[in-house]
Amino acid sequence: MGIKRTKWDKVFSDYIRERDHWTCQRCLKTYNKYNPNGRRALHCSHYIGRSNWSTRIEPTNAMALCYGCHRFLGSNPSDHKRLWQSRFSVKERRLLKQRKNTKPNIQKKYVATEENYKRLKNMLKEVSDMNEFDW
Repeated sequence: MGIKRTKWDKVFSDYIRERDHWTCQRCLKTYNKYNPNGRRALHCSHYIGRSNWSTRIEPTNAMALCYGCHRFLGSNPSDHKRLWQSRFSVKERRLLKQRKNTKPNIQKKYVATEENYKRLKNMLKEVSDMNEFDW
């Protein structure tokens, strides 16, 4: 049984796909955000697993990956690490690892708040609005 997907996860996943222009960050295949098949084919991949609430909705912990690339990187951690390192700055990676290590047992109730849900929705709206003019 997998980890239950929450409303925070849904908005965060949409934010990551939108931030990454509905493009797999490994093979660079682009998906149509209005097509339900595209939504299912392009995943929000976490570098540090979703079971860790301290990093679960951190943008530097995720990128859009197609099903095939997500599956490949899940089986090839060194390739996953190299891709993540190429995508985020040293400072961003350090801050993410610091968050993971200083708050390793943070509980869902401290992250899955209505305040964070509103913040994620605003982030999604901002990046969606920006992408509308990005032609």
